[in-house]
Amino acid sequence: MKINGKSELQERLAAEYALGTLRGAARRRFERWMREDASLALTVLRWQSRLAPMAEAVAPVAPPARVWRAIRERLAASGTAPRGLWDRVAFWRALGLAASGMAAVLLAATVLLAPQSPQPAPPPVVLRAPSGEIPASYLALLSDPKTQKPVLLVSAGRQSDQLWVKTLDPSIHVAEKSLELWALPKDGAPKSLGLLSAADKGMLKLAAAADQSLAEVPALAVSLEPRGGSPTGAPTGPVLFSGPCIKYW
Repeated sequence: MKINGKSELQERLAAEYALGTLRGAARRRFERWMREDASLALTVLRWQSRLAPMAEAVAPVAPPARVWRAIRERLAASGTAPRGLWDRVAFWRALGLAASGMAAVLLAATVLLAPQSPQPAPPPVVLRAPSGEIPASYLALLSDPKTQKPVLLVSAGRQSDQLWVKTLDPSIHVAEKSLELWALPKDGAPKSLGLLSAADKGMLKLAAAADQSLAEVPALAVSLEPRGGSPTGAPTGPVLFSGPCIKYW
């Protein structure tokens, strides 16, 4: 797959990389592209800078006592636990974050900002200078209001009528039911943007370019509907997820 010249695809992949949802071979391939393309690396850096502050808004959650017991037992069995390890604040904080099951955004920001382990120096490469500004986009991160766990990432270029949806938690789908995405304008009733696909990634067609469809929409939401969507043109089931719709420019 080639992404040169495909600004919207570059934006989506950069956002997924910064969030930590781009994994495996796809992540390694994207890292190789970043080493070869300074413009793509700059796109990722800007996403990381935007998403990193979200970590400050999430309160640490202490792991259950059984987690600590299991860790102590494993360290004792291996005989590798150094003296005073349990008194180190940094160690407790790192384990607390790992065991708390935090949102993908927080976990990605923590990993991306932490010092990386030494890696073999890559061979010299020639980087191309950025060819222009990163395209402006609309971005929304929808979360479960009870757990504050992000479950959907939604994005669209300003002049595009394609709304890209990335499912961060596949377990949100309910058998024999449909999840419907709604725009919540400043004034007026919610407007349906379409039904969410059960696939990991999907695309919804907007009625007009995002600058017309989302310009006056401060938030998006997802409701649980009968199979096939709302029969009334308005949400009929409970609102499961919601999040602000941000203008990225």
